[in-house]
Amino acid sequence: MYSKQMLHLRNFKTIIYFVIYFLVIQLFLPFLMPVNIIYDDRMNYNFIKNRPTNIEAMLEQVKLIIDKENLKEYVVILGDSVAYSNPGPSNQSISYYLNEMAQKEGAGFKVFNLAMPAMQTGDIYTMLLKMKQYGISTDHVIINVVYAGFVNRDPDPPAVYWLQQQLKDIDLNAYRQVESNLLANSQNKEKNTNIISNLKKSINLFLYEKISIFKYKDLLQLYFSEKIDQIRGKVASETEPVQPWYTKDFLPELLKQPEYQRDSSDKEFKMDETNPQIYFLNKIIAMQKDTKTLIFLAPINNELLYYNFNKPGYQKNLKRIDAFFKDKPVDYINFNGVIDDKLFSDHIHLTPEGYHYLSILLFEKISTWEMN
Repeated sequence: MYSKQMLHLRNFKTIIYFVIYFLVIQLFLPFLMPVNIIYDDRMNYNFIKNRPTNIEAMLEQVKLIIDKENLKEYVVILGDSVAYSNPGPSNQSISYYLNEMAQKEGAGFKVFNLAMPAMQTGDIYTMLLKMKQYGISTDHVIINVVYAGFVNRDPDPPAVYWLQQQLKDIDLNAYRQVESNLLANSQNKEKNTNIISNLKKSINLFLYEKISIFKYKDLLQLYFSEKIDQIRGKVASETEPVQPWYTKDFLPELLKQPEYQRDSSDKEFKMDETNPQIYFLNKIIAMQKDTKTLIFLAPINNELLYYNFNKPGYQKNLKRIDAFFKDKPVDYINFNGVIDDKLFSDHIHLTPEGYHYLSILLFEKISTWEMN
C-alpha cells in the first residue's frame, strides 16, 4: 500500500515537473531565439518556404523587435520577389536601403520587409490579417503588385500561394471565394483533400501557431546546424554579385517559354472580382482605409520585353490597372518606364543599384507620411 502511494506521488511530481517545464519553454523560448537567423533586414525565405507555418515564428520575432526597441512608428513592406529584392542578399534589399536612408535623414521610423518570393495578393491579404493577430501595426504599409498578377489564372498560379491554410483559418469566406482556383491548381491537385488530411492540416496549424516548441523547431535546428558548422570551421559561402540582364545570353530564349509569355499576356484583363487579383486588392484596400498605404506596380524591363510591352493590348491593360487605382483611398505609383533598363537583372528583378534607386523613389513618398 505504501509503495503504491509513493509511486502515485512520484507520477504526480513527474506530471507537475513536466507542466512547469512546458510552461517555461512556452513562455521564454521566443525570447531566447537569435533573431538574425529568421529576420535580417527581411524574412529568411529559406526558413519559410519549406514550411509556411514558420511564418508564425517570424511574425512573433518581428513583434519582439518592435517591443524591445519601443518602436511607435514603422513601415511594413509586403509583396513578392520584387519587394523581397531578389536576387541579391538582404543588405542590398529595399528595406535595407530604406532603413539606411531613414537613419541618415533622422526620420523616426524603421522599415520591416515581410515580402516573400511568389507571394500573391491573397498571401498579402492574409499577411495583413496575421500582422493584426500579432499586434503588428498596419498603419504604414508598402505593397508591390506586378502585371502578371492581373493575368487570367488558368488555373496557375494559385490566388494564394503560401498561406492557404492560414487564410482558411482566419477568413473562411475569402478562402471559399477562391477555393475552386486553389483546388484546381497544380500545387494542390495531387494532394489528398479528405477529412483526415484537412484535420491534420488544422492540427499542424494550431501546433505551429500556438506551441513554442513546434513554432521554433526548424529555427532551433537551423541555429544548431550553423553552430556545428562554425565549430568545424566551415565558412558560409558569399553571395555572388548580381549581374545585369544584358550579360545573360540565355534570357531572351528563356522568356519565350509559355510560363513567361503568360505573365506578359496582352489579353484583356478582367477588372472585376471574378479576377482573384481584384477581389483581394479590394479587400486589402478596404482593410487599409484611413491608413498610409502605398501600392506600387513593379516596372518591367522594356528593352528585354520590348515585343510584349509594346503590344496595344499590353498597353491597354496597363491603363486598366492605373484606372483601377485612380479613385482608391491608397497611394499608387506605376513605376513602368521610370527605372533605367540597365538596372534590371532580368525581365522584372533589379540589380542592387536598381533597388537602391527604387528605394530612393519610395522614400520620397513615405517621408511625406506623418510619422514621429
